[in-house]
Amino acid sequence: MLRPPFEWQQWPRVTTLRRVTSAAHLLFGLALSLLSWRALEQGWLADSLTDPWAAAAIRAGIPFVALAGTALSLAAGRLGGDPARAFRHDACSAFALVVLIFFLAMGGMPRDTVGLFFVLAVATRLAPAAWWTVRFGAPPLFVFALCLAFYAPLAGWRVAASLPLGDQVFYLLSAERLAHGSLDASIDPRRFFELLGIPPQPIDAATHVADAPAGPRLVQGYALPALLAPGWLLGGEVGATLVVALFAAWAATQTWLLLGETVPDQRAARVAWALAAFSAPLALVAIHIYPNAVGAALIVTGFRYAFTARHRRRALAGALLGATAFLNPRDGLVLVALAPFALSWERVARLRFAVGAGALVILAALVSFVTFGVPVPYAGYIFGTSAAQTIDPEPTWTFRFWIGLPALLFDRVFGVAGTAPWLLLAALGLVPALRNARARLLPAATTVGASLALLSLFRLWEGGYAPPNRYLVDVLPLAAPFVAFGLAAARGIVLRALAGIVIGTSALLTLFLLAVPTAALNSAFDDKPRALLATALGIDPFGWLPSFQPTTPDWWIAAYLRLVPALALVALLAWLGARRART
Repeated sequence: MLRPPFEWQQWPRVTTLRRVTSAAHLLFGLALSLLSWRALEQGWLADSLTDPWAAAAIRAGIPFVALAGTALSLAAGRLGGDPARAFRHDACSAFALVVLIFFLAMGGMPRDTVGLFFVLAVATRLAPAAWWTVRFGAPPLFVFALCLAFYAPLAGWRVAASLPLGDQVFYLLSAERLAHGSLDASIDPRRFFELLGIPPQPIDAATHVADAPAGPRLVQGYALPALLAPGWLLGGEVGATLVVALFAAWAATQTWLLLGETVPDQRAARVAWALAAFSAPLALVAIHIYPNAVGAALIVTGFRYAFTARHRRRALAGALLGATAFLNPRDGLVLVALAPFALSWERVARLRFAVGAGALVILAALVSFVTFGVPVPYAGYIFGTSAAQTIDPEPTWTFRFWIGLPALLFDRVFGVAGTAPWLLLAALGLVPALRNARARLLPAATTVGASLALLSLFRLWEGGYAPPNRYLVDVLPLAAPFVAFGLAAARGIVLRALAGIVIGTSALLTLFLLAVPTAALNSAFDDKPRALLATALGIDPFGWLPSFQPTTPDWWIAAYLRLVPALALVALLAWLGARRART
């Protein structure tokens, strides 16, 4: 068993000087939070931002992250036994925050530019804690708090700067109905208009409301609306989004633990965790109302307890993976993909896993019987698929994997290479990972491969009008160890330069898409992330990537010609990784 990413050590003896330093640090953080709140409450913010929702998000977010940054730095100083250094780093971060507030006070900025400064303020305040975590390691509770402190203010900004388009509005409407004791998913035109500012269209009912024996029901099921309902009651759309952020923070924390249990190079493991937690696609899904963060939390926790945790809990693992029967068939595939690996366990472990998984699958079937009138998991998708055919005659499952698979990986808007190129480092680390930790990571590789194969058969492989790569978020934590091995294998100057380019590009894209949440939502005719990056850099770094959207009759010619160099690059990375594994 590998050592965890943070080894518990006895805290150093707290001297009087350290107590004074910590007390001064706490007072400093309180003063910074109070001063930032006082500065933002002045009239200049409302004058420069005509949108009151955006002003409210900034007034709540910056004081929160100012205090959260100090709290995390205090904890880091306590855990590391060096409160003076933690204070110094926090003071530098606070100075940068004051400079950013000064630039905001200059006014005359459009909302998107204000969003950029806001995201930079959040990142700046949490940078000392994030650096300490990557440099020295941290306990899981600290990692969870850090991720939640990052997602929470950005969730408020997303609500202020973007409408809950796509499936999001239907999850919110169902959560509201569920909070009042109703399962009726019929679209209320008045509430729909209040949330989006546009009336519902016939396609909305066809793709989101199932005509089930029990009545009109939400196609996507009621697991996510049930989770969102408390947050919706307490804080409206912001409260519901914070519920999703909680699950995303849990998924990021479990990813941290998984990397510590599977990757010997702890520095590479921590960098891979930071990429997974703070970059697209997880950082984007964490602030939008979609079930993928919930699926990722269930899958990575269940996987750990089944295959990598120091103390395996097979019954709990089976229950967690079986709970994916409440979400969607894509998540349910994970249980099917991992089940054959359980056959190699001893009889008692197999039985516990089967009982845990079976109990939750049966419970999901019973819930479907109560809500839809059909005792089958994913009943809503059965009705929804047939209803969607009345609007679009093209089948949901096209089985054109020669389009779906390369599109998932290389499409310049919706694919991995276009919005999360850091994940391409997994190709470099695939062979070293399987050579070094085959028993622990072969199930993960199989699961990720099975998910890609299934999604490649799906006509709407891009995930609809939603953040790019959201379908991959569910298995993203299982891909993170391969990225870590790829980082460890990037030893030469060329590979390190390539790793720096894909990481830097990913960070820049994530910054822009967090600052301008509307740019994360694209239709087949949109290209917003690429346009933002090209505007910022003055060049189009992703212009050479293919587009697999059939916007013209001969789209496939350019797509497959552009696919050749992309495939060659990934094949070269895989070959170099195999060479590294042999040496």
